[in-house]
Amino acid sequence: MPIDFKNIDASKYDLVFFDCEFTGLEILKHEIVEIGLVKVKAGTMEVLAKRRIKIKPQKLENANPESLAISGYNEEEWADAVESKTGLEEFLSYTDGCMLVGHNVAVDRMFLQKALEDCGLEPNFFYKALDTFSLAWAKLQGKSEFKSFSLSELAPYFSIDEGAKHRALDDAKTTYQVFKKLMEL
Repeated sequence: MPIDFKNIDASKYDLVFFDCEFTGLEILKHEIVEIGLVKVKAGTMEVLAKRRIKIKPQKLENANPESLAISGYNEEEWADAVESKTGLEEFLSYTDGCMLVGHNVAVDRMFLQKALEDCGLEPNFFYKALDTFSLAWAKLQGKSEFKSFSLSELAPYFSIDEGAKHRALDDAKTTYQVFKKLMEL
């Protein structure tokens, strides 16, 4: 049955703040190695779930060593990682009927869409997404503290503890906290 886009109330969708870490930034060559998510209730912003999903890279030989270092990937910590399809199915178990939110969300969405297609899976989340980068740019432009509107600039501005940078769950948590602060402006 086709979606009736005229009658969608996007404000009723629960939100899933998410972040992905990759083996590099070339979508046709690199892959997701970690997904972090924070699922919150629409309206109340109550946290419903938090999850970190480590995914075994299938083409580690194609990985950019700098990207692996930034994301903290190492074989010992990823010993219990799951196959891509299993990790994506777990992610989808949290996103059914939700709207995704990310920081510079387009990159994560492109990698996520490619990974879903490669595994023969379909998205179950709302086709639109929210972006804290765009929201920060709109609300904070002109302030001298901001050059790139990165999480590393926004978190200290709002006195938010970032946890471990470039770790998917900590970045998803930071994105959630930044979003709440931006919505208060």
